[in-house]
Amino acid sequence: MRFLKIVCLVIVLCMVAGIFAACNEKGDDKSKDESKTTSASEQESSAEDESSASESSEEKDPLSHIPYQNLDRDIVFLVENFNGGGYGSQEILPKEDSPISAYVAERNDMVEERLGVKIKEIRTDNMVNDLRLGMSAGGEYDIAMPHMTTAAPLIQEDLFLDLYEFSDIINFDAPYWDQNAEASLSMGNKLFLTTGDFSVLTMDVTHCILFNRKLINDYNLESPYDLVQNGNWTLDKMLSMAKAVTADTDGQPGITFKDTIGLFINNNYSNSLFIGSGESFARKNSEGVPELSVYNTNSVSVVEKIYSIFSDDAVLVDEQFNNDAIAAGYTNCYWAARDALGTNRALFVTISLSDIINMSQYTDSCDFGLLVTPKYTEDQDRYYSYISIVYASGCVIPSFNTEPETAALVLEAMAAASTSTVKTNYYERIIKMQKIQDEESEKMLDFIFDNRVYDIGALFNWNGLRDFVSSCVTGTANTFVASYDSQKEIFQQRMQETIDYYS
Repeated sequence: MRFLKIVCLVIVLCMVAGIFAACNEKGDDKSKDESKTTSASEQESSAEDESSASESSEEKDPLSHIPYQNLDRDIVFLVENFNGGGYGSQEILPKEDSPISAYVAERNDMVEERLGVKIKEIRTDNMVNDLRLGMSAGGEYDIAMPHMTTAAPLIQEDLFLDLYEFSDIINFDAPYWDQNAEASLSMGNKLFLTTGDFSVLTMDVTHCILFNRKLINDYNLESPYDLVQNGNWTLDKMLSMAKAVTADTDGQPGITFKDTIGLFINNNYSNSLFIGSGESFARKNSEGVPELSVYNTNSVSVVEKIYSIFSDDAVLVDEQFNNDAIAAGYTNCYWAARDALGTNRALFVTISLSDIINMSQYTDSCDFGLLVTPKYTEDQDRYYSYISIVYASGCVIPSFNTEPETAALVLEAMAAASTSTVKTNYYERIIKMQKIQDEESEKMLDFIFDNRVYDIGALFNWNGLRDFVSSCVTGTANTFVASYDSQKEIFQQRMQETIDYYS
Protein backbone atom coordinates (compact mmCIF):
# COMPACT_ATOMS: atom_id res chain seq x y z
CA MET A 1 0.00 0.00 0.00
CA ARG A 2 2.80 2.34 0.99
CA PHE A 3 4.66 1.49 -2.27
CA LEU A 4 1.54 2.34 -4.32
CA LYS A 5 1.26 5.78 -2.68
CA ILE A 6 4.85 6.54 -3.51
CA VAL A 7 4.36 5.55 -7.16
CA CYS A 8 1.29 7.78 -7.43
CA LEU A 9 3.19 10.70 -5.92
CA VAL A 10 6.03 10.31 -8.40
CA ILE A 11 3.55 10.28 -11.32
CA VAL A 12 1.90 13.49 -10.07
CA LEU A 13 5.27 15.26 -9.70
CA CYS A 14 6.25 14.29 -13.23
CA MET A 15 2.99 15.67 -14.61
CA VAL A 16 3.53 19.00 -12.76
CA ALA A 17 7.07 19.20 -14.09
CA GLY A 18 5.79 18.65 -17.60
CA ILE A 19 3.27 21.46 -17.26
CA PHE A 20 5.98 23.91 -16.10
CA ALA A 21 8.24 22.83 -18.94
CA ALA A 22 5.49 23.49 -21.48
CA CYS A 23 4.88 26.91 -20.02
CA ASN A 24 8.57 27.78 -20.23
CA GLU A 25 8.75 26.67 -23.87
CA LYS A 26 6.21 29.35 -24.77
CA GLY A 27 8.75 32.06 -23.91
CA ASP A 28 12.12 32.51 -25.67
CA ASP A 29 15.57 32.89 -24.07
CA LYS A 30 15.48 36.65 -24.49
CA SER A 31 12.36 36.99 -22.38
CA LYS A 32 13.94 34.79 -19.72
CA ASP A 33 17.10 36.94 -19.69
CA GLU A 34 15.03 40.12 -19.55
CA SER A 35 13.07 38.65 -16.71
CA LYS A 36 16.28 37.91 -14.82
CA THR A 37 17.72 41.32 -15.66
CA THR A 38 14.60 43.09 -14.52
CA SER A 39 14.60 41.13 -11.31
CA ALA A 40 18.26 41.92 -10.65
CA SER A 41 17.65 45.57 -11.50
CA GLU A 42 14.72 45.71 -9.14
CA GLN A 43 16.82 44.13 -6.41
CA GLU A 44 19.68 46.59 -7.03
CA SER A 45 17.26 49.52 -7.04
CA SER A 46 15.71 48.26 -3.85
CA ALA A 47 19.14 47.92 -2.28
CA GLU A 48 20.06 51.45 -3.35
CA ASP A 49 16.81 52.77 -1.93
CA GLU A 50 17.48 50.99 1.34
CA SER A 51 21.07 52.30 1.38
CA SER A 52 19.91 55.85 0.66
CA ALA A 53 17.29 55.57 3.33
CA SER A 54 19.90 54.27 5.75
CA GLU A 55 22.31 57.10 4.92
CA SER A 56 19.51 59.64 5.21
CA SER A 57 18.54 58.16 8.55
CA GLU A 58 22.14 58.35 9.81
CA GLU A 59 22.40 61.96 8.68
CA LYS A 60 19.28 62.84 10.63
CA ASP A 61 20.12 60.59 13.56
CA PRO A 62 23.85 60.17 14.26
CA LEU A 63 22.93 57.68 16.99
CA SER A 64 20.94 55.38 14.73
CA HIS A 65 23.47 52.60 15.35
CA ILE A 66 22.75 52.69 19.10
CA PRO A 67 19.39 51.29 20.25
CA TYR A 68 17.28 53.20 22.75
CA GLN A 69 18.05 52.13 26.30
CA ASN A 70 17.08 53.06 29.83
CA LEU A 71 20.26 52.81 31.86
CA ASP A 72 18.63 55.00 34.50
CA ARG A 73 21.83 56.41 35.99
CA ASP A 74 24.12 59.43 36.08
CA ILE A 75 27.27 59.44 33.96
CA VAL A 76 29.89 61.66 35.60
CA PHE A 77 32.86 63.11 33.73
CA LEU A 78 35.98 64.40 35.50
CA VAL A 79 37.09 67.43 33.49
CA GLU A 80 39.83 70.06 33.57
CA ASN A 81 38.92 73.37 35.17
CA PHE A 82 40.25 76.57 33.64
CA ASN A 83 42.45 77.07 36.72
CA GLY A 84 43.39 80.60 35.71
CA GLY A 85 44.22 79.62 32.13
CA GLY A 86 42.33 79.64 28.86
CA TYR A 87 42.23 75.90 28.21
CA GLY A 88 39.61 74.39 30.50
CA SER A 89 36.77 72.11 29.52
CA GLN A 90 33.69 73.60 27.91
CA GLU A 91 32.77 70.48 26.00
CA ILE A 92 30.90 68.22 28.45
CA LEU A 93 28.39 70.53 30.13
CA PRO A 94 27.18 73.88 28.74
CA LYS A 95 28.94 76.99 30.09
CA GLU A 96 27.12 80.32 30.16
CA ASP A 97 30.05 82.22 28.66
CA SER A 98 30.93 79.56 26.09
CA PRO A 99 30.02 80.18 22.42
CA ILE A 100 29.26 76.48 21.99
CA SER A 101 27.08 76.02 25.07
CA ALA A 102 23.86 75.62 23.07
CA TYR A 103 25.42 72.91 20.91
CA VAL A 104 26.84 71.07 23.90
CA ALA A 105 23.34 71.05 25.41
CA GLU A 106 21.87 69.80 22.13
CA ARG A 107 24.40 66.96 21.98
CA ASN A 108 23.78 65.98 25.61
CA ASP A 109 20.02 65.91 25.08
CA MET A 110 20.49 63.46 22.22
CA VAL A 111 22.71 61.15 24.27
CA GLU A 112 20.60 61.32 27.42
CA GLU A 113 17.41 60.51 25.50
CA ARG A 114 19.02 57.62 23.63
CA LEU A 115 20.64 55.95 26.66
CA GLY A 116 18.41 57.00 29.53
CA VAL A 117 21.25 58.69 31.40
CA LYS A 118 22.02 62.08 32.93
CA ILE A 119 25.37 63.62 32.02
CA LYS A 120 27.18 65.39 34.85
CA GLU A 121 30.69 66.64 35.47
CA ILE A 122 33.18 67.27 38.24
CA ARG A 123 35.68 70.05 37.54
CA THR A 124 39.17 69.72 38.95
CA ASP A 125 42.18 71.96 39.36
CA ASN A 126 44.40 68.93 40.02
CA MET A 127 43.61 66.20 37.52
CA VAL A 128 46.64 64.07 38.39
CA ASN A 129 45.80 64.00 42.09
CA ASP A 130 42.14 63.17 41.48
CA LEU A 131 42.98 60.36 39.06
CA ARG A 132 45.37 58.81 41.55
CA LEU A 133 42.91 59.18 44.42
CA GLY A 134 40.24 57.56 42.31
CA MET A 135 42.46 54.54 41.80
CA SER A 136 43.28 54.16 45.49
CA ALA A 137 39.94 55.05 47.04
CA GLY A 138 37.42 54.81 44.21
CA GLY A 139 36.28 57.85 42.29
CA GLU A 140 32.91 59.51 41.90
CA TYR A 141 33.30 59.70 38.14
CA ASP A 142 32.89 57.24 35.28
CA ILE A 143 35.02 58.89 32.58
CA ALA A 144 37.88 61.39 32.74
CA MET A 145 38.84 64.03 30.18
CA PRO A 146 42.43 65.00 31.11
CA HIS A 147 44.81 67.06 29.04
CA MET A 148 46.72 64.55 26.93
CA THR A 149 50.13 65.32 28.38
CA THR A 150 48.64 64.99 31.86
CA ALA A 151 47.25 61.56 31.06
CA ALA A 152 50.17 60.01 29.15
CA PRO A 153 52.61 59.60 32.08
CA LEU A 154 49.82 58.11 34.20
CA ILE A 155 49.23 55.26 31.77
CA GLN A 156 52.16 53.38 33.29
CA GLU A 157 50.54 53.68 36.72
CA ASP A 158 47.73 51.36 35.57
CA LEU A 159 45.14 54.11 36.02
CA PHE A 160 43.32 53.57 32.72
CA LEU A 161 41.72 50.69 30.86
CA ASP A 162 42.73 49.70 27.35
CA LEU A 163 40.04 51.21 25.12
CA TYR A 164 40.58 48.49 22.51
CA GLU A 165 38.96 46.07 24.95
CA PHE A 166 35.70 47.82 24.05
CA SER A 167 36.12 47.86 20.27
CA ASP A 168 32.82 46.01 19.97
CA ILE A 169 31.18 49.10 21.49
CA ILE A 170 33.41 51.96 20.35
CA ASN A 171 33.53 52.28 16.57
CA PHE A 172 37.08 53.62 16.22
CA ASP A 173 36.88 53.52 12.40
CA ALA A 174 34.03 56.03 12.38
CA PRO A 175 34.89 59.59 11.30
CA TYR A 176 33.79 61.06 14.63
CA TRP A 177 36.81 59.37 16.26
CA ASP A 178 40.16 60.92 15.44
CA GLN A 179 42.00 58.20 13.51
CA ASN A 180 45.09 60.40 13.37
CA ALA A 181 45.16 60.47 17.17
CA GLU A 182 44.54 56.74 17.39
CA ALA A 183 47.38 55.96 14.98
CA SER A 184 49.76 58.19 16.91
CA LEU A 185 48.71 57.36 20.47
CA SER A 186 48.25 53.59 20.23
CA MET A 187 51.12 51.21 20.83
CA GLY A 188 51.48 47.44 21.02
CA ASN A 189 47.80 46.97 20.04
CA LYS A 190 46.76 49.00 23.07
CA LEU A 191 45.06 52.38 23.31
CA PHE A 192 44.57 53.98 26.70
CA LEU A 193 43.87 57.53 25.54
CA THR A 194 42.26 58.99 22.44
CA THR A 195 40.00 61.81 21.29
CA GLY A 196 37.13 62.56 18.94
CA ASP A 197 34.67 65.19 17.80
CA PHE A 198 33.64 66.02 21.38
CA SER A 199 37.06 67.60 22.04
CA VAL A 200 36.93 71.32 21.39
CA LEU A 201 40.30 71.74 23.10
CA THR A 202 42.00 69.55 20.50
CA MET A 203 40.85 71.99 17.84
CA ASP A 204 41.66 75.02 20.00
CA VAL A 205 45.35 74.13 20.45
CA THR A 206 46.20 73.58 16.78
CA HIS A 207 49.03 75.98 15.89
CA CYS A 208 48.85 78.44 12.99
CA ILE A 209 49.75 82.02 12.03
CA LEU A 210 47.74 85.21 11.60
CA PHE A 211 48.90 87.81 9.10
CA ASN A 212 47.95 91.44 8.53
CA ARG A 213 46.58 91.98 5.03
CA LYS A 214 47.00 95.76 5.22
CA LEU A 215 50.75 95.46 5.83
CA ILE A 216 51.04 92.93 3.01
CA ASN A 217 49.58 95.55 0.67
CA ASP A 218 51.41 98.53 2.20
CA TYR A 219 54.80 96.89 1.76
CA ASN A 220 53.91 95.34 -1.62
CA LEU A 221 54.66 91.82 -0.37
CA GLU A 222 53.69 88.55 -2.02
CA SER A 223 50.30 87.08 -1.19
CA PRO A 224 50.79 84.49 1.57
CA TYR A 225 47.87 82.53 0.14
CA ASP A 226 49.59 82.27 -3.23
CA LEU A 227 52.82 81.24 -1.52
CA VAL A 228 51.05 78.40 0.26
CA GLN A 229 49.18 77.36 -2.87
CA ASN A 230 52.40 77.24 -4.92
CA GLY A 231 54.42 75.47 -2.23
CA ASN A 232 56.68 78.50 -1.67
CA TRP A 233 55.64 79.33 1.91
CA THR A 234 58.88 78.47 3.73
CA LEU A 235 60.80 79.52 6.83
CA ASP A 236 63.10 81.67 4.70
CA LYS A 237 60.17 83.38 3.00
CA MET A 238 58.49 84.13 6.32
CA LEU A 239 61.68 85.63 7.74
CA SER A 240 62.42 87.74 4.65
CA MET A 241 58.91 89.19 4.72
CA ALA A 242 59.23 89.92 8.44
CA LYS A 243 62.52 91.75 7.82
CA ALA A 244 60.82 93.97 5.26
CA VAL A 245 58.31 95.21 7.85
CA THR A 246 60.07 95.50 11.22
CA ALA A 247 60.80 99.14 12.01
CA ASP A 248 61.24 101.49 14.98
CA THR A 249 57.97 103.42 14.73
CA ASP A 250 57.05 104.36 18.32
CA GLY A 251 59.39 107.35 18.56
CA GLN A 252 61.57 105.70 21.18
CA PRO A 253 65.04 104.29 20.42
CA GLY A 254 65.26 100.53 20.10
CA ILE A 255 62.84 97.86 18.92
CA THR A 256 60.12 96.95 21.42
CA PHE A 257 56.68 95.38 21.24
CA LYS A 258 55.29 98.90 20.73
CA ASP A 259 57.03 99.22 17.35
CA THR A 260 56.05 97.69 14.01
CA ILE A 261 57.16 94.05 14.13
CA GLY A 262 57.45 91.58 11.26
CA LEU A 263 56.98 88.48 13.39
CA PHE A 264 55.79 87.92 16.95
CA ILE A 265 56.59 84.35 17.95
CA ASN A 266 56.24 82.43 21.21
CA ASN A 267 58.68 79.87 22.58
CA ASN A 268 56.35 76.92 22.10
CA TYR A 269 56.00 77.72 18.40
CA SER A 270 59.53 76.42 17.92
CA ASN A 271 57.90 72.98 18.09
CA SER A 272 55.55 73.98 15.28
CA LEU A 273 58.44 75.14 13.11
CA PHE A 274 60.23 71.85 13.84
CA ILE A 275 57.19 69.64 13.12
CA GLY A 276 56.20 71.91 10.22
CA SER A 277 59.59 71.19 8.68
CA GLY A 278 58.70 67.51 8.46
CA GLU A 279 60.62 66.51 11.57
CA SER A 280 59.34 64.77 14.70
CA PHE A 281 60.38 64.01 18.25
CA ALA A 282 59.59 60.31 17.89
CA ARG A 283 58.05 58.12 15.18
CA LYS A 284 56.61 54.65 15.22
CA ASN A 285 58.40 52.11 13.06
CA SER A 286 56.75 49.53 10.80
CA GLU A 287 56.01 47.37 13.85
CA GLY A 288 54.29 50.23 15.65
CA VAL A 289 57.10 50.74 18.16
CA PRO A 290 58.31 54.31 18.86
CA GLU A 291 61.81 55.32 17.92
CA LEU A 292 63.59 58.59 18.67
CA SER A 293 63.69 60.75 15.56
CA VAL A 294 64.45 64.20 16.94
CA TYR A 295 68.10 64.04 15.91
CA ASN A 296 69.28 63.40 12.35
CA THR A 297 71.27 65.17 9.64
CA ASN A 298 68.29 67.13 8.38
CA SER A 299 66.96 68.05 11.82
CA VAL A 300 70.31 69.62 12.69
CA SER A 301 69.89 71.98 9.74
CA VAL A 302 66.23 72.61 10.60
CA VAL A 303 67.05 73.57 14.19
CA GLU A 304 69.81 75.89 13.00
CA LYS A 305 67.26 77.62 10.78
CA ILE A 306 64.76 77.90 13.66
CA TYR A 307 67.46 79.37 15.88
CA SER A 308 68.26 81.98 13.24
CA ILE A 309 64.60 83.03 13.25
CA PHE A 310 64.36 83.33 17.02
CA SER A 311 67.57 85.36 17.20
CA ASP A 312 66.82 87.71 14.29
CA ASP A 313 66.33 91.42 15.03
CA ALA A 314 63.16 91.45 12.90
CA VAL A 315 61.53 88.91 15.21
CA LEU A 316 60.19 89.52 18.71
CA VAL A 317 59.86 86.53 21.05
CA ASP A 318 56.74 87.00 23.17
CA GLU A 319 58.04 85.72 26.48
CA GLN A 320 60.98 88.13 26.38
CA PHE A 321 58.74 91.17 26.82
CA ASN A 322 56.06 89.67 29.06
CA ASN A 323 56.84 91.87 32.09
CA ASP A 324 56.88 95.01 29.96
CA ALA A 325 53.56 94.06 28.39
CA ILE A 326 51.93 93.54 31.79
CA ALA A 327 53.36 96.86 33.00
CA ALA A 328 51.78 98.50 29.94
CA GLY A 329 48.35 97.19 30.91
CA TYR A 330 48.13 93.99 28.83
CA THR A 331 47.13 90.67 30.36
CA ASN A 332 50.36 89.17 29.05
CA CYS A 333 52.74 89.23 26.10
CA TYR A 334 50.40 87.16 23.91
CA TRP A 335 47.61 89.71 24.20
CA ALA A 336 50.13 92.46 23.42
CA ALA A 337 51.22 90.62 20.27
CA ARG A 338 47.64 90.14 19.10
CA ASP A 339 46.91 93.79 19.79
CA ALA A 340 49.89 94.74 17.62
CA LEU A 341 48.39 92.78 14.74
CA GLY A 342 44.90 94.16 15.43
CA THR A 343 46.21 97.74 15.32
CA ASN A 344 48.27 97.15 12.17
CA ARG A 345 51.67 97.04 13.89
CA ALA A 346 52.48 93.39 13.22
CA LEU A 347 52.77 91.38 10.02
CA PHE A 348 52.80 87.83 11.45
CA VAL A 349 51.69 86.55 14.86
CA THR A 350 51.91 82.89 15.88
CA ILE A 351 48.78 81.61 17.62
CA SER A 352 46.64 78.66 18.57
CA LEU A 353 43.28 78.51 16.83
CA SER A 354 41.46 79.51 20.02
CA ASP A 355 43.11 82.94 19.75
CA ILE A 356 41.10 83.72 16.61
CA ILE A 357 38.01 84.22 18.76
CA ASN A 358 39.91 86.87 20.74
CA MET A 359 40.57 88.81 17.53
CA SER A 360 36.89 89.63 17.07
CA GLN A 361 37.35 92.99 18.79
CA TYR A 362 39.68 94.06 15.96
CA THR A 363 37.47 93.20 13.00
CA ASP A 364 36.74 96.89 12.35
CA SER A 365 40.37 98.02 12.56
CA CYS A 366 42.25 95.07 11.10
CA ASP A 367 41.89 92.84 8.08
CA PHE A 368 43.71 89.64 8.98
CA GLY A 369 44.18 86.27 7.34
CA LEU A 370 45.08 82.76 8.46
CA LEU A 371 48.15 80.73 7.50
CA VAL A 372 49.52 77.24 7.96
CA THR A 373 52.98 76.86 9.51
CA PRO A 374 55.63 77.22 6.78
CA LYS A 375 57.68 74.39 5.34
CA TYR A 376 61.45 74.12 5.73
CA THR A 377 62.17 74.13 2.00
CA GLU A 378 60.03 74.34 -1.12
CA ASP A 379 60.74 70.72 -2.08
CA GLN A 380 59.31 69.39 1.22
CA ASP A 381 56.54 66.89 0.54
CA ARG A 382 53.74 68.77 2.35
CA TYR A 383 52.78 71.18 5.12
CA TYR A 384 52.31 69.98 8.69
CA SER A 385 50.12 71.53 11.41
CA TYR A 386 51.30 70.75 14.92
CA ILE A 387 48.72 70.03 17.61
CA SER A 388 50.16 71.48 20.80
CA ILE A 389 48.84 68.64 22.91
CA VAL A 390 49.80 70.16 26.25
CA TYR A 391 46.19 71.29 26.57
CA ALA A 392 44.47 68.99 24.08
CA SER A 393 41.84 66.89 25.83
CA GLY A 394 41.51 63.14 25.53
CA CYS A 395 39.21 60.58 27.09
CA VAL A 396 40.07 57.72 29.43
CA ILE A 397 38.11 55.07 31.32
CA PRO A 398 39.51 54.76 34.86
CA SER A 399 40.65 51.30 35.93
CA PHE A 400 38.41 51.37 39.02
CA ASN A 401 35.24 51.72 36.89
CA THR A 402 33.08 48.68 37.65
CA GLU A 403 30.86 49.28 34.61
CA PRO A 404 33.38 50.12 31.89
CA GLU A 405 31.11 48.88 29.09
CA THR A 406 28.58 51.56 30.03
CA ALA A 407 31.32 54.20 29.97
CA ALA A 408 32.43 52.96 26.55
CA LEU A 409 28.85 53.17 25.24
CA VAL A 410 28.50 56.73 26.50
CA LEU A 411 31.81 57.73 24.88
CA GLU A 412 30.67 56.25 21.57
CA ALA A 413 27.39 58.13 21.78
CA MET A 414 29.06 61.39 22.81
CA ALA A 415 31.53 61.22 19.92
CA ALA A 416 28.90 60.29 17.33
CA ALA A 417 26.47 63.00 18.44
CA SER A 418 29.16 65.69 18.61
CA THR A 419 29.88 65.92 14.89
CA SER A 420 26.67 67.63 13.82
CA THR A 421 26.40 69.65 17.01
CA VAL A 422 29.57 70.66 18.85
CA LYS A 423 32.20 70.23 16.15
CA THR A 424 30.23 71.54 13.17
CA ASN A 425 29.02 74.64 14.95
CA TYR A 426 32.40 75.39 16.51
CA TYR A 427 34.17 74.95 13.21
CA GLU A 428 31.68 76.39 10.75
CA ARG A 429 29.77 79.07 12.61
CA ILE A 430 32.13 80.28 15.31
CA ILE A 431 35.50 80.09 13.57
CA LYS A 432 34.66 80.33 9.90
CA MET A 433 31.58 82.49 9.64
CA GLN A 434 31.93 84.76 12.67
CA LYS A 435 35.65 85.37 13.09
CA ILE A 436 37.56 84.67 9.89
CA GLN A 437 37.23 87.52 7.45
CA ASP A 438 37.91 86.14 3.99
CA GLU A 439 37.14 83.09 1.89
CA GLU A 440 40.82 82.23 1.50
CA SER A 441 41.18 81.95 5.28
CA GLU A 442 38.20 79.61 5.43
CA LYS A 443 39.92 77.37 2.91
CA MET A 444 43.17 77.72 4.84
CA LEU A 445 41.42 76.56 8.01
CA ASP A 446 40.30 73.43 6.17
CA PHE A 447 43.85 72.97 4.93
CA ILE A 448 45.29 73.32 8.44
CA PHE A 449 42.89 70.74 9.85
CA ASP A 450 43.58 68.35 6.97
CA ASN A 451 47.31 68.47 7.76
CA ARG A 452 47.22 68.24 11.56
CA VAL A 453 49.67 65.86 13.25
CA TYR A 454 50.16 64.44 16.72
CA ASP A 455 53.63 63.51 17.92
CA ILE A 456 54.01 60.54 20.26
CA GLY A 457 57.26 61.97 21.63
CA ALA A 458 55.53 65.23 22.51
CA LEU A 459 52.69 63.27 24.11
CA PHE A 460 54.81 61.18 26.47
CA ASN A 461 57.46 63.90 26.84
CA TRP A 462 60.17 61.44 27.81
CA ASN A 463 62.55 63.35 30.08
CA GLY A 464 61.33 66.67 28.70
CA LEU A 465 61.66 65.66 25.03
CA ARG A 466 58.74 67.88 24.02
CA ASP A 467 60.55 71.04 25.16
CA PHE A 468 63.97 69.96 23.93
CA VAL A 469 64.02 71.94 20.67
CA SER A 470 62.58 75.02 22.35
CA SER A 471 65.28 74.99 25.01
CA CYS A 472 67.96 74.73 22.31
CA VAL A 473 66.82 77.65 20.13
CA THR A 474 65.58 80.27 22.60
CA GLY A 475 68.87 80.95 24.37
CA THR A 476 71.95 82.89 23.34
CA ALA A 477 73.34 79.98 21.33
CA ASN A 478 72.07 76.94 19.44
CA THR A 479 72.83 74.00 21.75
CA PHE A 480 70.98 71.30 19.82
CA VAL A 481 73.87 68.94 19.00
CA ALA A 482 75.62 69.13 22.36
CA SER A 483 72.36 68.86 24.31
CA TYR A 484 71.24 65.80 22.37
CA ASP A 485 74.55 64.05 22.93
CA SER A 486 74.21 64.58 26.66
CA GLN A 487 70.56 63.51 26.89
CA LYS A 488 69.97 60.86 24.23
CA GLU A 489 70.53 57.95 26.62
CA ILE A 490 67.97 59.20 29.14
CA PHE A 491 65.52 59.95 26.30
CA GLN A 492 65.95 56.38 25.11
CA GLN A 493 65.67 54.92 28.59
CA ARG A 494 62.42 56.71 29.42
CA MET A 495 60.95 55.80 26.05
CA GLN A 496 61.89 52.15 26.53
CA GLU A 497 60.08 52.07 29.85
CA THR A 498 56.90 53.09 28.06
CA ILE A 499 57.45 50.53 25.31
CA ASP A 500 57.98 47.80 27.90
CA TYR A 501 54.74 48.73 29.67
CA TYR A 502 52.72 48.48 26.48
CA SER A 503 54.41 45.22 25.56
